[in-house]
Amino acid sequence: LSRKTREEEEIEELKARIKELEQDVARAKEETDTAKQYGEERYSKLERSMMSQIEVEREHHQKMVIDNNNLQRQLQELQTIAELRESGAAPTTPIVVNGGDKIYPVDDNERQRLEEIIVENVELKESLDRMTDELMDALDEQALMRNKYEQMELKLSTVKDSLLREIINTRNPRQAQDKIKSHLDSLRVELFSDVAKFNKNNIKTDEDAALQSKVETLAGENIKLLDDINRLQNAIPFISGKILPDKKLTKQESLSTIRQRKQEFRGMFACKKGDDSKLVKRLITQLKTEHVTGPGCMSGLTAHIMFMCVRYADHCNDESRIQELLTAIISGVTSVTRKQSKDPVISTFWLSNCLALLHDLTQFSGEELYHNRLSPAMRDFALKNYDLSDYRPLLSDQCVNIYHTIVRTAQDEIQPMLIPGMLEHDSIPGMNTSFSGGRKQGDKGYDTGMIVNRLQFYLQLLSSQSVGISIVRQFIGQLLYFINATLLNNLILRKDLCHWSKGIQIRYNLSQVEQWVREQGLDLDDSGVLTCLSEIRQASQLLQMNKSSVENAAAIVETCCNLNTMQLQKLLMLYSPSSEFEERVPQDVIKYILNHKPIEAGTKLMMDPNKLHALKFTYETKDIDFTMITIPQGLRLDFLEKY
Repeated sequence: LSRKTREEEEIEELKARIKELEQDVARAKEETDTAKQYGEERYSKLERSMMSQIEVEREHHQKMVIDNNNLQRQLQELQTIAELRESGAAPTTPIVVNGGDKIYPVDDNERQRLEEIIVENVELKESLDRMTDELMDALDEQALMRNKYEQMELKLSTVKDSLLREIINTRNPRQAQDKIKSHLDSLRVELFSDVAKFNKNNIKTDEDAALQSKVETLAGENIKLLDDINRLQNAIPFISGKILPDKKLTKQESLSTIRQRKQEFRGMFACKKGDDSKLVKRLITQLKTEHVTGPGCMSGLTAHIMFMCVRYADHCNDESRIQELLTAIISGVTSVTRKQSKDPVISTFWLSNCLALLHDLTQFSGEELYHNRLSPAMRDFALKNYDLSDYRPLLSDQCVNIYHTIVRTAQDEIQPMLIPGMLEHDSIPGMNTSFSGGRKQGDKGYDTGMIVNRLQFYLQLLSSQSVGISIVRQFIGQLLYFINATLLNNLILRKDLCHWSKGIQIRYNLSQVEQWVREQGLDLDDSGVLTCLSEIRQASQLLQMNKSSVENAAAIVETCCNLNTMQLQKLLMLYSPSSEFEERVPQDVIKYILNHKPIEAGTKLMMDPNKLHALKFTYETKDIDFTMITIPQGLRLDFLEKY
């Protein structure tokens, strides 16, 4: 009875904690809505103010243009009158206006007035262009912030269910409650950091108004510091046994003796608050890859620049800047890879850079396991203050998603070639593999060479982006598995392909692919790349083997070890004699195989071509000198400061 009472108390306590969680989630949602509404109002107010100001400037500019045109006409009339005068005096020096027209003023007053109008016209045009650029930047910032608010709403809507399931299934409710509160606190910190960033970036008029007062304040502080220096110097009576001369430092003398030592580049870039959107736009979303992949550019340059910005934030012991930078980088890469998912070149470029950034965060994490492998020079590049290991799984998932995108693109390209190019195509001259009574095999112009060419294209693409050999081998192995599963499934469904001569043709076509893999060195070190073709290879061997008696059944079981019993049974039942001297497979052979290789539970006849193998990451220490990295001018990252 007491145990039952305790269980009931724990259930009631659990219900109370769940209710507290729901209240926390509701408060966080309310805070998000308030912040979103506040941000939209600020953006709307800023946009209306700038548009009205631009409209006023535009009207003033039009008025000045009309006045200028009228004055030009008056001056031209006066010039004509002056030329007709009996004195025949030559006109004064001409003034060239916009459009190339020349105007000859009559007197100095008119000339001075015209020059002032032209200068004012040019200044108004520059002011109008500058305000238009500021408006476009504000609109871009507005779109980015709205995207952030939408992501925050999605997080708050999904965190409730996942955390409720966790607290119900856990054995330690208090630990689960602490974890939930930490999740909510992190969400609040992220939300209000975005709001603070928005407020700081968009109150431009206040900053401009306070700029002069700030300069004046600094000037006053400078004068006070000079007075302090004089006072302290007079307060010290002796230095090294000598009395200091009673001399006051003037402002000019003090400035001449204080020089800032030139700092050496330590392999870091300072990205100020408010420049995150510029960094993401110019380095990720609007990046032209030819700026960072041309001759002389090191591989993974984009990722190294990102890491150098993170290093500076770690050097300044600024946790919020690290979080903002990494969040913006991951979001930007996700956006650009989704929009251009059908372009294998872009996807491969970002796979390479995400792998490079993951490697930098691992190699220079400061963890003892990796830090001890670094040379003394490279140890200076390690992170000093923060552990960023929690971001490595996020980058790993990013790499896996991009990798799977490239795999699906390659599969879509080679899938139409497989059946006509490897099952139906007769690549051995003089051997007729057509089977009477079967499906008509049309020639679609595909052959095994075209499939090998596509494999070669993706191999060169991955190698050109310096993707590691381990990833390349896994990629080629994934494509070979897709070829293997697609061919075997179609062979099982095609009775017209299950005979002796077709088995020879299929085996010959497979040997061309296997030869290409060996020539490229992809099957070295027991990588197992060619084992991805084992099922279709053994199926082609089965079609060529002697199957006339029970004595051959043992050899069939041993040779076709990777084919399951259902697949063996199906192929033997579909097998058709290729001549009148050959008989169908006896039932005794099929029964022998069923007895010695029984069907296991869960065995399936068809393979899954879309099955994706787990991507494995390998680590090796690389020699990287961040002090030798320079930013190409085409990236337009002048706002990053070297440190």
